Amino acid sequence: MKEVLERAYEEGLKYTDQGQVATYIPELAKEDPTKVAIAAYDQDGSYYEKGEVDQRFSIQSVSKVITYILCLEEIPAGKIQKAIGVKPTALPFNSVLDLELGGGKPRNPLVNAGAIAATALLYEKFGDQTFDKVLDKIRDLAEDPDIVLDENIYNSERSSAFTNFALFNLMVSRGNLSEDIPIQKVADAYFKACSVLVNVKDLARIGYVLANDGFDKISGQEKFSKEIARRVRTVMAMGGMYDYCGEFAQLIGLPAKSGVGGGIMTASKEGLAIATYCPGLDDHGNSFVGIKMLEAMAQELEFSIY
Repeated sequence: MKEVLERAYEEGLKYTDQGQVATYIPELAKEDPTKVAIAAYDQDGSYYEKGEVDQRFSIQSVSKVITYILCLEEIPAGKIQKAIGVKPTALPFNSVLDLELGGGKPRNPLVNAGAIAATALLYEKFGDQTFDKVLDKIRDLAEDPDIVLDENIYNSERSSAFTNFALFNLMVSRGNLSEDIPIQKVADAYFKACSVLVNVKDLARIGYVLANDGFDKISGQEKFSKEIARRVRTVMAMGGMYDYCGEFAQLIGLPAKSGVGGGIMTASKEGLAIATYCPGLDDHGNSFVGIKMLEAMAQELEFSIY
């Protein structure tokens, strides 16, 4: 595993000039696309890493996985099913058309509209403590108390979030979300969750828990149920890489979740978890180098769940 991971890292370094950082969030436009890292836990719990593994970056849409886990733990299943679907999507992660085609109901919890709806459901229960609940969950799953909010990224993201506010308003207008929900406060919780700083070691650890049915073999703690792990891995496989999910399934074949901060988190049913980082993105909003590294590992290890 160590040799395969190192070869994948070297392969990824060849493509640092290919991706583009996320300029639509001004603060992310400052990221260095030459920063590359990869970390993995194998089925035995052995840990491997290479590159800028201590480099912190904004978790962005990988936080949607944690928000969904929290929803499944805290919100009645029927209420979640009414507000959020579990269908794949062939449209971009922030697509208004995707939401319109669903009649105001998000296709799945890992696109922007779905994560906003999930945050709204949590807000109904936790109110102004919603973001704190999500942050605590991220820290707990990663076993990293140093994970914090980056205020600059949060403010930058919030100031440029016109499409996300449009998604929110469309869901309210279609009756998918209550008119009584304070849009600004729910939006704040959502943007803050996306602006939390993590590293690839954190994402690999969270992926390892998911890959082991919610049980953290390292700490010996059950973090969430086996059923929640199964449901989350399923939506990751269908929607975690947005409109690149089909190609990703064929090339790599692992449940995964990406974020425009440059991170990708994977989790297989067999206990394997790999996380990658490089902020240069492809046209779908996924790390260009991250996918190249995962593809290189997949070719050698043949770990596709399919």
